[in-house]
Amino acid sequence: MEPHKDLKTLLDEALELRNINHEKLSQATGIPERYIWAIQNINIEKLPAAPYVRGYIKKISEMLQLNHDELWELYKKELEHKRSGAYDKLPSNRFAIKHISKSTALLTLLAILLIIYTLFSLDRLIGEPNLIVASPENSLIATSENPLQITGKLEQKDKLTINGEEVFIGPDGAFSKEYDLQPGLNVIEFKAKRLLGREVTITKRVLYEPQPESAETANTEPETN
Repeated sequence: MEPHKDLKTLLDEALELRNINHEKLSQATGIPERYIWAIQNINIEKLPAAPYVRGYIKKISEMLQLNHDELWELYKKELEHKRSGAYDKLPSNRFAIKHISKSTALLTLLAILLIIYTLFSLDRLIGEPNLIVASPENSLIATSENPLQITGKLEQKDKLTINGEEVFIGPDGAFSKEYDLQPGLNVIEFKAKRLLGREVTITKRVLYEPQPESAETANTEPETN
């Protein structure tokens, strides 16, 4: 490589000597044409990270039959000279420390706090209710007692209905209700709904078998004077 030539001149002469333009060089090396121009003009703002640039320079060197190490050193030397020039500055997006005013910092902090609050509050509107039916515990039970004592837990912000009837939820999330059973199979449907969220349904089946009256009690007639 001839001394005292800058990178742009050197590449221009090599391209002209081999009758290749930037478009053909791009096609032959697979390097985007805009990167070839950026390398030739040391336009770092339009180039990827240094390891990629070095790989591009190696391909260009092989195609134009130039010494890769010397070409890379020339690129680094001109890059350093450009960075340290009187009228040059680092690109605005490359680790530059910018002054942030107090008002901007405060607004940014408030925005972050608002986002955090919104994320925590969002679950209160569109989340899924956590409905727990403690009694009856199993999905199918048999009993001879009536009424049936129903208990469970649900967050107070959610709405609860049992077979379509709304049920009060205490401050601690507990709910309790006496349910009148009919002889035979009773289907009890619990529905919990959040304001804008999903609805959760739990179904319990209760087989109510009243205890039969004893024969002695059934045949006893009231005494008459």
